[in-house]
Amino acid sequence: MSNEILFAFFNAAAFGMAIFVVAAGLTLIFGLLRLLNMAQGGFFMIGAYVAYSVMGRDVQSLGMFLLAALAGGVVVALLGLVTDRLVLRRLRNVDPHYVLIATFALMMVCTGVTKLVWGVDFFSVNPPPGLDQPLNPFGLFFSAYQIFVIAAGVAVYIVLEVAIHRMWFGKLMQALAADPWMSGVLGLNVSFGIALSVMASFFLAGLAGGLLLPNQSLSTGLGDSYLMYAFFAVIIGGLGNIRGAFIGSLVLGLVQSLNTVLLPAVPGLAIYVVLAAFLLWKPNGLFPAVGMQAEGAHEAHGGGALHRPRVPRRVWQGLGVLLVAVLASLPLWVGAGPLYVVGTVLVQVIFALSWNILFGYTGLVSFGHAGFFAIGAYLTALALRHVEGVPFLGVLAAAALFGAVAAWGIGVLALRRMTGVFLAVLTVALAEALRLIIGFSSFLGREDGITDIPRPRLGLGFVQFDLTNSNAYYLFLLVACVLITALLWWVLHSRFGRTLQTIRQDPERAAFMGTNVARYRLAAFVISGSVAAVAGALYAPWSRIVTVEEVHWLASAQPMLNTLLGGVSSFWGPVVGAGLFAAITYATRTLVGLSELIVGCGLLAIILLAPNGAVGLWRSLEARLWGPRPPRAPHPAPRPVATGDAQPAGGVQ
Repeated sequence: MSNEILFAFFNAAAFGMAIFVVAAGLTLIFGLLRLLNMAQGGFFMIGAYVAYSVMGRDVQSLGMFLLAALAGGVVVALLGLVTDRLVLRRLRNVDPHYVLIATFALMMVCTGVTKLVWGVDFFSVNPPPGLDQPLNPFGLFFSAYQIFVIAAGVAVYIVLEVAIHRMWFGKLMQALAADPWMSGVLGLNVSFGIALSVMASFFLAGLAGGLLLPNQSLSTGLGDSYLMYAFFAVIIGGLGNIRGAFIGSLVLGLVQSLNTVLLPAVPGLAIYVVLAAFLLWKPNGLFPAVGMQAEGAHEAHGGGALHRPRVPRRVWQGLGVLLVAVLASLPLWVGAGPLYVVGTVLVQVIFALSWNILFGYTGLVSFGHAGFFAIGAYLTALALRHVEGVPFLGVLAAAALFGAVAAWGIGVLALRRMTGVFLAVLTVALAEALRLIIGFSSFLGREDGITDIPRPRLGLGFVQFDLTNSNAYYLFLLVACVLITALLWWVLHSRFGRTLQTIRQDPERAAFMGTNVARYRLAAFVISGSVAAVAGALYAPWSRIVTVEEVHWLASAQPMLNTLLGGVSSFWGPVVGAGLFAAITYATRTLVGLSELIVGCGLLAIILLAPNGAVGLWRSLEARLWGPRPPRAPHPAPRPVATGDAQPAGGVQ
């Protein structure tokens, strides 16, 4: 038993230090710029590919291995300097939600560049001589390479501790993080200090890619898992705290090791469960950085604002009717392939609208929204496959109910304690936990998913509609999309929707005026989860297959990308964005790597140059061509709710 415990602690230390080597750079850049760089995983991957190009598959010596890792760090550090000049400096003092999304787009650019330069093949690298043999202390077999990883993690931690707290570089970084303006007044070279710190952060990412290269196969998805674990370690330890990231990495390593011993049937699940529990207990981490306690109070402003268009509304209504008529005629003149793409876009429109209820109207962000989508998709797949003659409208209603209940459970526990980055991390952790459960459930098809999902027959009283034909189900999708869009438009343009916008713009003032901020946020979360589940329920019979990829955290980015591309400042932004995104993706589908590169660069351009998206660009053009209209009388402010529902000033506690 003692040997098993010792071996478990050894594995925990090895896994934890592997995480910390990646998390160190993430923590460093946040400590300076308050910027959570989701592209860290992409640059970690580039560092690994550069190291592979230097040393090849079979490393000749330990010195060559270390030289290749350093080369990866140097190349990525130079890329980090270019990235800072072109992108990161423009994201300073920007809403944290947009920073997360912009760095996610940057990660897509890294993936596209990697595919273009190195291709999509898998590579494996053997540990260098001296690290490829097992060691046998105390009668136990340990991997020499794992011991090297532990030593590397401890060495990185010691170097950072000394550099940050004992050396001039660390003092400079702390001064810049505390008050860059005052640092400049005192004569410090602010731009040089920031550039140096950013390069150090990126150097750590590239170095980690080279050092951990023998740990797993080299592929274009290499950075995803390490990024998630590093992100979790930083959250547990406290954003911007090196010691916290070190402890958080060890905690994750220990949890993973115990999971392997105590729950081997579902490896990796315990990390997401523990992270969710930890966020609910201590959302700001073990060692929160100064100013992070109030992070949730700083929400984005201006999203979902009402706008009076220069073009008369009846013109837009006519164009909308014409568009629906054209979409309804598609089965008559297009093939099965393009029709499937358009049907999928209709589902993505509903999915994006559900996400924009949170972000565009309420100021909340979910990075795990695919979990609600998967609930509806898997529920519908199981019902249609295993229940003969099940009423499809009843299945859709059940999906909406299940999605609402799941969102309510998460919202009740989380929304009173966290918003912003912490809520985003909680949702992605829960979605990833659901993905692992599905992946190891034989009833849900494991990794293969549920296939051959039959299309339903729709009964309305004495009238029966056969939706087993692709054309018929496409028309049903179109009707459902129009009805759900109309319903959401009515809800979000009612007093309820205007109250959500008030909360987004200034939650503290809304609470002071008597609005129950927590209750409205919970209602928005429930509606959003319910609509996302309905989108999944509509998608399952259309695609006739659902897999764990529907729950992957990257799938949660789809509604986010659609919404940003169209514009969060308009209800119709997600609708426009879904169409534009599908058109770009379809046009570049055969270009390996170029699709991610185009989409990522496009999103970066939107965030940096046109944060209001395509709709915002049209409004700017509209104003230039015809000039702004005189403002109409504003909507009456929402009346305060009963005093008993009010929260104290200061927003959600």
